Amino acid sequence: MDEKAQELFDLIDAAYNEDLSNQPDIYKSNLLKRAGELESGKDGITVMTEIFKDYPTNALDAMSLPEHSRKLYMYVNERFKKLTEKELRDLNLGVGLIATSFTFGSIM
Repeated sequence: MDEKAQELFDLIDAAYNEDLSNQPDIYKSNLLKRAGELESGKDGITVMTEIFKDYPTNALDAMSLPEHSRKLYMYVNERFKKLTEKELRDLNLGVGLIATSFTFGSIM
């Protein structure tokens, strides 16, 4: 695991281990799932994308998050603002391919 992935893992670990009784149960299980993805070698950008997608699914309000969960949320937001052009291209390629199939129909 590289340095950035380890930093993300530590934030996920801290968020998972705090009191999440005021959050939906799926939030805690998603944190565990994302930590497992990092441990299995998935890159940090992909895991952060999944974390970011998990937030609206759980109808979370960033201000209602406990301290470490809020730090994780802010880390993901700040990290997305600092993506390199290559990282942005790689992320947009996947979104573009999906959107193309909706627009023009299935290729197969």
